[in-house]
Order: sequence, then structure tokens, then C-alpha cells
Amino acid sequence: MAKPRTLPRPDAPIAAPAPQPLTPAAMAGLWTLRFGPFGCRDDETHGGVLHVEGNRMAGGDGQLIFHGQFAIDGPTTLAASLQVVRHGFGSDYRGVFGSLAPLFRLDVAAEAITPDLFEGRIGRTTGPDVRVVMRRLDPITERSRIV
Repeated sequence: MAKPRTLPRPDAPIAAPAPQPLTPAAMAGLWTLRFGPFGCRDDETHGGVLHVEGNRMAGGDGQLIFHGQFAIDGPTTLAASLQVVRHGFGSDYRGVFGSLAPLFRLDVAAEAITPDLFEGRIGRTTGPDVRVVMRRLDPITERSRIV
């Protein structure tokens, strides 16, 4: 009977490849957003779209319009400060952001899971932070640039 062949075992674990540093140019595109309390089911989250170009972000949903600037903080961390304008008055958004004010700011911090997926938090002054997930829907092309 033949002796079974054994594979050599490495002494050290194989390291994962280092994440590629982000740049504002690499972030350019149309993104989807989902946000809601940490621990909630996906069907309990709210969503919207976000256009990213240069160091600017602008987007919205059926209740809010948001726009502002972002920066890359470290190799894979996105930090954004967004001005929010309420154009709808659905009471369900009080639970997400804690206010029905017509104007307010949101501070966002998110980590790149992949170049097309970010997960993080929206800081709130009252109550716990809100979870946010950004997924790239479409990269920027010459046809889709902000004019």
C-alpha cells in the first residue's frame, strides 16, 4: 500500500494582502446607502443614493438631501461631514437621526471592506450612533460627471 502524501505546513500563518490606500479619485461614482440602528434587520433600514466626485458627496432619498465633503483618513478610513436638508416630513426619520429639524449636520466615519463596500457609523449628539453601509453602484464615467 502506498504511503499517503502529506503537504508541508508553514510555520507562520499566511498574512492577508495589505489594503490598497484609498484616494478621492478611487471613490468617484454613484453609491447606494443603507442606514439604521445597529442590530436592526435590513428591512428596517432606510436608503438613498450618493454621488461622489473629487472630495464632494451629494445625494438623498425621499426625505433628506445631503451634501458635503469627505477626506481619506488613514489608508482605508473615510470621514465625511454632510449638511442635511429635510424636504419630506415623514415621522419615521426621527428614530434614525433623533430630530425632525429642517437643517442639521451628520458626521460619518466608515472603513473600506472592499473598494466598493464601506461600513461605518453616523455620529449622533443624542442617542447611539447609526450604522451606515455604502455600496458602489456605478463608477464615474465622462458621461456621468458633475457639471
